[in-house]
Amino acid sequence: MTRKLLSINKVLTGRAFRVLLGCVCLVSISLATIPLPISTAQQTTTTSRTIDKTELHQALVDLTNPWTVMCVAAHPDDEDGTTLTVLRRKYGVHTVSLFSTYGEGGQNAVGPELYEQLGVIRARETINAARIQGSEPFFLGLKDFGFSKSADEAFREWGHEQALQRMVLKIRELRPDVIITNHDTTSGHGHHQATGRLIVEAFEAAADSTRFPEQLSSVSTWQPKRLFVRARRGGAATTASSAAAANEKIVTIDPNELDPLRGTSFGEQALMALQQHASQGPWPKSLKDWLRAQNNQTGKLNLIRYQLLKEAANVPSLPAAATTPVAGLEIPPSLKSRLAPTIEGKPLSDFLDQPKQMLDALIDWRLAQSRSPVVEDAYRLLLMERRTSKALETASGVSITVTPERKVVVPGTTINFTIGLDNAGDRGIKVLAVAFDGGERKPVDTADLLLPDTETTVTVQHQTPANTPLTVPSEDHLYDGRVFGDTFTVTAELEVEGAKFFAQPGVNLDVAPAVEIKSIAPSPCVRTPNTSGRCKAFNLPLVNHLPTRFQGHLKTSIGRETWVSPAIDLQPNETRNETALTKSGNGTLKVSVESIAGSKAVNERQVSVVITNAAVAKSLRVGYVPSFDQTLETSLAALGVESKALAVNDIANGDLKAYDTVIIDNRGYEAHPELIAANARLLQYVQDGGNLLVFYHKDNEWNPDERKNRPQLAPYKLLLGGERITVETAPVRFLLPRHRLLNNPNRISSADFDNWIQERGLYYPKEWDEQYEALFSSSDPGAKPLNGGLLVAKHGKGTYIYTSMVWYRQLRAGVPGGYRMFANMISYRQERK
Repeated sequence: MTRKLLSINKVLTGRAFRVLLGCVCLVSISLATIPLPISTAQQTTTTSRTIDKTELHQALVDLTNPWTVMCVAAHPDDEDGTTLTVLRRKYGVHTVSLFSTYGEGGQNAVGPELYEQLGVIRARETINAARIQGSEPFFLGLKDFGFSKSADEAFREWGHEQALQRMVLKIRELRPDVIITNHDTTSGHGHHQATGRLIVEAFEAAADSTRFPEQLSSVSTWQPKRLFVRARRGGAATTASSAAAANEKIVTIDPNELDPLRGTSFGEQALMALQQHASQGPWPKSLKDWLRAQNNQTGKLNLIRYQLLKEAANVPSLPAAATTPVAGLEIPPSLKSRLAPTIEGKPLSDFLDQPKQMLDALIDWRLAQSRSPVVEDAYRLLLMERRTSKALETASGVSITVTPERKVVVPGTTINFTIGLDNAGDRGIKVLAVAFDGGERKPVDTADLLLPDTETTVTVQHQTPANTPLTVPSEDHLYDGRVFGDTFTVTAELEVEGAKFFAQPGVNLDVAPAVEIKSIAPSPCVRTPNTSGRCKAFNLPLVNHLPTRFQGHLKTSIGRETWVSPAIDLQPNETRNETALTKSGNGTLKVSVESIAGSKAVNERQVSVVITNAAVAKSLRVGYVPSFDQTLETSLAALGVESKALAVNDIANGDLKAYDTVIIDNRGYEAHPELIAANARLLQYVQDGGNLLVFYHKDNEWNPDERKNRPQLAPYKLLLGGERITVETAPVRFLLPRHRLLNNPNRISSADFDNWIQERGLYYPKEWDEQYEALFSSSDPGAKPLNGGLLVAKHGKGTYIYTSMVWYRQLRAGVPGGYRMFANMISYRQERK
C-alpha cells in the first residue's frame, strides 16, 4: 500500500496550544514566539504498518484497572518479575519497581565491568527486563558496597535516615496503592534485610506530614493501602488451604496461565525478563530448564504467595482466595466513569476483530467524560488520562516518533530531531498542537490534519546550551540522576472525531564532549621490577562527536611531568585510537584533549599508576583459562610473565607440560561447562608435576552433583559453602607463616592485606581433605574463623591450589599485596624445584 506524504513548508511562529501538563485536564498554555527553524523532508514510501493487536489489547486491559502496585527490591533481579508480569499483562495493574541500589557491588558474569560500570549495565538490563514485565523501574541510588550480613551493616554505609528519606520520597511520588516485596527484615543479604525494614517503616512514614516535611513542597503525603511480603515455601503459608486454616491473609499468583495474545505463559514471559539480567546469569534458557533447576517434577511453576503484613485504616478486607494484591479495593465513584466502557456488557478487548465498533465505543466514552464528575485524586486521574490517550492512539492507528540525527548531543552545538506523524488508521486525525521539549518547551508547526493512510515529518533544530552538564562516561553519573542522559520529548495533542487525546514519545541521549576519550588502557597501570618501563604509552580511543573537523592535541601529566602529543586531526564523527606517551612515575595520570582554538580541555580522563615490588620466578610460563574479563591477562603482563590464554580444547588435547602453572579463572567451570569433561587432564597435569591454581567458584557450580554430571573437581575432597568474609579490613591470621608459598619469591606479611577492595573472600570451603594445608584464617567481627581461604595440596609430583579469596578485585585495583601473593602462587612450582 502506497502511503501519501503530507508536505510541510511553513515558517514556524509561536502560538497558543493545548497540552496535557502533568495534571488532571487539558489546559491552554500561551508560549512566547520562538523562532525555531524547520526543514522539510518529502518521500513516498510503502509500509506494512498495521495496528498491533497485542499492544491494543494491553491498552484496553489497562483501562480497566486504576490501581498501582509497587514491587520493592534491594538489587536488580531481586524484583518479583513473575508477579509484575501477571499483574500488568493479565489485569492491567499499573506496576512499578523500586530498587535500593543499582547492583554495582556484585559480580559480572558476562564481562570485565565492575563497580559503577557494572551498575550502569545492570540499570540498563533492568530497563530491558521491565519492558517485558510491563513495569516501570525506579532507583533509590543507595550504594551497593558488596555483600553484607546484616541490616545494621548496610545502614552503617547508607545511613538509616537518609535511606528512609529516599524511600519515603519515592512512595510519595509514585503513590502505590499496594507494596509487595520478596524481602523480610531478618534473613538473607544485609541489603535485603535493610530494604525490608525500610519498606515497613516507609509504609506509615510516607503518610506522616511530620516525617521529612521538606518533601511536601513538591509532593504530598501518601498512605499505601496494603503491604505484602512473599511467603516462602515451607513456611506457614505454603498452601491456600493451610493459610485459611491459620486465618492468614494470602494472595496467590499463578504464573502458569497462558497469555493468549503473546502465545506464552506469564511465567515464560517472566523468564524472558529475567534473562535480560545477563550480568547476573547464566539463567535457564527455557521453562523446562527453569523447572529442572528448581528440581520441579510437576511441569508447572510453583504458585507465588504473599502474606499481608500491614494495611491502612478503613481499607476493605482482602477477600478469601485473592488472586491479586488489589483485590477488594473500592474504586471511588467519581473514577468509575474513567474505567473502560463495554459493548453489550463485554470488555472492549473482546472486539479486537471489530476495530470500527471498538473505536466508536472509545470515542463515545471519551466524549462523555466531559460530563463526568470531578475526580479529586489528580494523580490517579492523570494515570487514567495517559492510559485513555494510549488506547485512543493505538486504536486509531496514529503513531508519533522522534528521531535524533546523532546518538549524542554536544554542549554548544545544534542537533536536528525528526518528528514523524503517521496515521495507519481509516479516520482523519486532527493535529491540535505539537511541542518539542529539550529542556525548554517549544511549539512545532505541523499540518492541521493527518488524513487516513498518510504520514508527515518535520525536522526541529535544537540548540544545546553550552553549560549543559555531561552525562558520559555513564559510570561517573550513576548517583547524580544523569546516568540515562537527557530526555527529549514531543507532546502532541490530537483529536479523532471530537475525542481529544495526547501522545508523548521521547528519546534519551547522552551529553558528550566534542571529542570524547572513551577509555584508557591499561587501567590501572601496574609496574613491577620486571616491568618498570611499562605503561609509557596508553591507548586512547577518541570519538569526534562533532559534525565538523576537530584539530587539537593530547596533553598528559603525572606529578610535575607533562607531555604534549603531536597534533591530532579528526574528521566529522570519526573514531580513532591515539597514543598518549608518559614518563616514569606513579600516582594519578591525567590525559586531556585540547583544541588548537583554545587551551581549555575538551575532555579529560584519569588513570592510576601503581608501583609494586612483586617478584616472580625467572622464565615462568603460565597458561590460563579466562572466564569473564581480562584481569589475568593484564595482571600477568604487569608481572612480566610469559603467558597464554587457553581454550578448553587446549586443556583437553594440548601439551600442558609447556606451562609451569595453569590457572582456572573465577567461576571458570561455570563459564566453560565443557571444562568439566576435560578436568581429568588438569589433574593429570598436577600429578605429572604441574602447579594448578583455581580461583573461587560458587558452591552450586563446584560441588559434586550427579544431576549435572559433575564429579569432585579437586584431587581430594573439597566442598564449598556459602560463607563469606565481607569486611575488607578483617584481620588475616597466618596459620603456617613459614610455608614456602608465603615466603617465595615474596615474603607475605599482614601489610599485604592492607587497602583491600570490598571483601576478603566468598563461598569459603566448608569441608576439605586433610591433604590440604590451610594458610590463612580470618573472620568478620563476631563471626567464627574461616580457614579455607587458601588451600594447597601436593598431588603426585605437583601442587593443587584452591583459593576463595577475591584476588581478582585486588589485581584489578592494583593493590600491591594482591600482586605479591599472586606472584607467589604462580611461581610455586618453580620455587619448589
